[in-house]
Formats: sequence, structure tokens, C-alpha cells
Amino acid sequence: MFKYKREINNYDKARQLEYSISDNSKVCFCTTGTLQTRKPYHGMYIKDSKVLMENIVETFTVDNSTYKIVEIDTKSKELLTRDYLTNIDLEKNLFEYNFSDISFSKRFAFDEKEGILCIEYTIKNNTRSNIKFKAIPLITYRDFFNMKNTSMLKFNQRDTEDGTFIALSVLNQENLVLKSDKMYWTNDNNVLRDVKHEMISEDIKKEVYYEDLIICGDFSSDIKGLSETKLYLYISYKDFNIENINPLSILNNIESRNKNITFDLDENYVELMDMSKSILNTHFEGLMISSLPYKKQYNDEYISKIPELTSKQIDEDIEELINITRSVEGQYLFYKKIKEAKRTVLTVYKIIKEMSKIDLSEKQIERLNVLKLWYIESVNRVLQKEGRIELYMDSIKEILYYFIEPENRATCFKTIEIAALMLNAIKVYLNILTWIGDSDKQMEIQEKYFSDLIRRDFWISEKNIMKRDLRDEEHFANVEMLYTLSLSFPGVNDEIPNKLLDTVFKELYTPYGLRTVSKYCPEYNGLIYPKYMSHFIKANLRLTGITRASQKIAFNLVKELLQDVGKYINGGTKKIYSDKGISIDSMSYDVLTNAEMVRLYHMFM
Repeated sequence: MFKYKREINNYDKARQLEYSISDNSKVCFCTTGTLQTRKPYHGMYIKDSKVLMENIVETFTVDNSTYKIVEIDTKSKELLTRDYLTNIDLEKNLFEYNFSDISFSKRFAFDEKEGILCIEYTIKNNTRSNIKFKAIPLITYRDFFNMKNTSMLKFNQRDTEDGTFIALSVLNQENLVLKSDKMYWTNDNNVLRDVKHEMISEDIKKEVYYEDLIICGDFSSDIKGLSETKLYLYISYKDFNIENINPLSILNNIESRNKNITFDLDENYVELMDMSKSILNTHFEGLMISSLPYKKQYNDEYISKIPELTSKQIDEDIEELINITRSVEGQYLFYKKIKEAKRTVLTVYKIIKEMSKIDLSEKQIERLNVLKLWYIESVNRVLQKEGRIELYMDSIKEILYYFIEPENRATCFKTIEIAALMLNAIKVYLNILTWIGDSDKQMEIQEKYFSDLIRRDFWISEKNIMKRDLRDEEHFANVEMLYTLSLSFPGVNDEIPNKLLDTVFKELYTPYGLRTVSKYCPEYNGLIYPKYMSHFIKANLRLTGITRASQKIAFNLVKELLQDVGKYINGGTKKIYSDKGISIDSMSYDVLTNAEMVRLYHMFM
């Protein structure tokens, strides 16, 4: 019998689950809950978004019988460990198997300083016969969604005393180093062909990819009869001295870290504890990333290279930075990680300053402006926890006075998102001035201007909606109009909030998240996003008042979503759902979705 989360003996559900761990820097591990690398971005060892090792096959040979631990689909067959798997414990990163009189477990952990993946094998041989154990790495060199065949995989390899060093790409200096202190490496080249990776894309299309995997050799050990043996395998992207590694220190760090982040959480908040552990286990707090495997570190080195970025990179980075900025509250502040939150928002502002100096397209300027205003919203959240106003005051004032220049005020405010964010930012600024006993008459005038702008230009009273974009010919309910109700300071009053929220409930709400546009809109594609649910609930509680009764009503609106935590992603929820009942295979561990789910929980505590 095995269980994971709240499921017992559900092997098929475990195969659907996304499971990831990381080293907090460059490398990670992303598979299903049964260690199958089913999707194109899955792999056992991934560095900077490149899959270097796809998986490991373990074999046991005893009395002329061979048992294989393998989870692989090919064009012609499916190789599963269903009959052998006895336990999955994703909090301890532990997987256990049993066949005949042999029990076997493997446990994973990263050495955070060196990027070394440590695998501990525990083998109990209850037979009187000796066992030949082999660990067989399956090597690849795969960019996301770019499958390669063996004709393109010509690796240079040199064996070492305790393992092997594989040069995957001389050009990019990508290497894979495999070593063991108790197993012997045998160089025996082979190919595993047509390994299948499949997924349902965000446009609800099934996509299938195939790749050939190189078997460069194997690690082996002889296990004596009636004995218990522990073996260790280490994987890294750089050479290392195996004598300097303490595997128990690496492995035992998992439980202590899990206890550290959940010690002050009520044990009844099962899903929140799961998400909290996943935040620690994948180490988001040390990096600004949107998903696993890691895409990019936004640090001083990145800032120095901003003028060299391509237009496509700028587009992607601005959207990613918007998500990162919006994640500050749920990712850091809830866990009292004030230093990490401050570092994040201050780094984002440095990037804003540098990006403002380069030539950008009209669309890029528009999205950068959105980033500027989300920055102010996140700063306000930080200031609620740590009030060092002087760190942020100049940047807030600079951004706001940029927007009220006549040219910018006339051209920037074409969408309800940026109009709502601007009014909110002005109110944040004026509120800070009140704290320090100061005022700004110019901004008080601008507050009235933007409040009138939203009511005059965006509000459609006969439809009870806000226009998403003034340039659109037709207007439908949209998720961005919710920001007039859910930011630090609401942007509308009188009868509008109740009418607007009623429209959101009727046309955008589902139990698993919100649609981005009305279900009656021709462009609605059937996709639903949990990341907007915290805004929806905050707007509800703001209108009804926060009481136990109102919280209970609000909780019932999101109960099904909260119960879904951990069903598809270890310690998180899916980034995208479909109202057609189709499971979307988006990248796992979306930081904004996870952070907003944490924020959502906080509203009921």
C-alpha cells in the first residue's frame, strides 16, 4: 500500500502529479509523482532549463531473474513499476519498492551549495543469494520542447576513478558528472529509442514529442545475501571531490527545513502546510523565478546585460517580472521573509530603471508601465510589515510624476488594469505622506482625475462592466476590472462595486478560478486561472466586511479549488484549468499562482 497527500493506492493519480525539488540556484528535478518524465520539460537533472539527464533505470538480478525499476513510455511499449511500488512520500522525497524477498528504496536531495543531486539507495536482500544491482543513467541534452535524436547526441566522455565525466556541449560548456562512493562505473554505450513525452498545451491541443536517450554505462554493486546496504549516487554539472560529500547531512536537511516553515501554522490547514513546504522544497525565496525548471535569475549580472536583450526576451522578461512582483505578499510576507521581499522589490525597481533607458516598442512600454504600478502595490504590502519608507519614497514619486506628465497621461491609460493600478498607486503615495505628516496637492488633484476617468471612460452602466481596453470595438466582462475592487485601495464606490462584483460572479467565476473574459465573449477559450481567485475573494470580503460568517460564505466559493491543492502538483495547484474537463499540462510550480493561493488562505485564517 502507498499513499501521497490525501490519496491512497491511486497509482494513476500519482502519475499525473507534478513533483519537483531544486538546489536554490541553477538545477532542479521535475517528474511525475512516480518519477516518470512524461512531459517535455521533465527530467531528473535540469540545469538552466536544459534537461541533462532524463531519468535513471535500476535493475536487480538475482537467481537468473531481473527486476527493473523504470517509468518510461516509448512508441511501442509502456514500462511501469506499478507492481513493485509500495510507498511514495513526497515530503521526504522517498520512493519504496518491493519484489519477492527484496525491498528497495531511493531518496533524493540537493546539496544547495554545489548543485549536486544526491540519491540514496537502501537495498534489503532477504534472500540467501547475492544480487547484482545496477543504476543506469539515461542521458540527453534537451532544450524545452526541442527533442533530439541520437544522430545529434554525440557526447565526449571520460571515465574517472569513481564515475564518469560527460561533456554534453563543448560550445555551451554543459557537462554532466556522475559519481558513486560504493558502486563501480562500467562504460557500456547503448541507445534507448523513441521515448515519448506528451502534454496538453494551453490551446488545448495534444502534443507528442519523441527523443532518443544515450546509455553511457552503469553503476553496479554486488549485494550479499541476508544483508542491508546503502549506496549513494551523485549527479552534478561540474566536477567535484566525492570525499568532501556528507550524504546524510544533505538528506537529513529536508525534514528540518519542512518543520521550520510550518511550525507556526495550524495543523488543520493541510493544504497551506503543503504549499508552504513546496515553497521551501523548491526554494523560491532565494530566487526570482516564475516556474521550474528555472528560466532566469534577475540579478546584477542580468541588469548589466539589459541593453543586449532581444525584443522577444524583453517581452518575456517584463511579463515574468510582473508575476514576480505580484507574488511578493504570498511568497514572502506571509512567511515573515521581509528581507527577501525587500530585495525582490528593490531589484525589480533597478530593472525598471534600466529598461526605461533602452528603446522599447509601444506594447513593451505599455507592459513596463504596468510593471511600474504593480511595483508600487507590492511596496505598499512590504511597508505594512516593515516601514522603512525612505527606501521606496523616491521611486514611488518618480513613477507617479512620470505618469502625470501631459503626454503620458494622454496616452498611457487605455486599459482598466493600468487605470486601476494608477489610482491605487496615487492613494498608496498619499497614504504614506499622511504617515509622515506631509501632503502633495498635485497628487490629490490627480486622485480626483483618475477616479473620474475610471467612472467616465471605463464604466458601462447598462452592462455593469468596466471596459478592458478603450481601443476595443466591443466590450465584455473581464478579469482586469476586478482590480478596481481588490487592490490596496479600491478605485470605485457608491453602487458600482456591488454591480461589478455581481457581473464577475455571473460571467467570470468558476469554483477553480476566474475566466479572463466573459463566457459570453467570442474570444473566451475555456481556460480558467486560480491566480485571480484571491482578488475575487478580497473584493467580496471588502464589500461584506470580514466576519466569521462572511469568511465562511467566501470559503465555500473556493473550497473545491483549495481541496485540489496537491492533487496535480506536489504542494501547489495547477496554473490553468479548463472548464471542458481537460487537464492542461502547463509548466509546474507557477510562482504567482502558488503565491496567490497562499494569500487566499490567509484571508480565512
